[in-house]
Amino acid sequence: MTAIAVFAALIIANIAYSIYDTRRIEDARQMDDFIRVEYKKTYAVRTKNAAESWY
Repeated sequence: MTAIAVFAALIIANIAYSIYDTRRIEDARQMDDFIRVEYKKTYAVRTKNAAESWY
């Protein structure tokens, strides 16, 4: 009986961690997307300003 309770607890812990890990990975992906887009915006502005101030 104790072994069944231990295995049930391990299964529940595994499911809970999987849900937590999936959310964490999704948050990290969204931050990576945000940083990539913002970097492209600032790179375009810096490139434009550098081209205008070249001469």
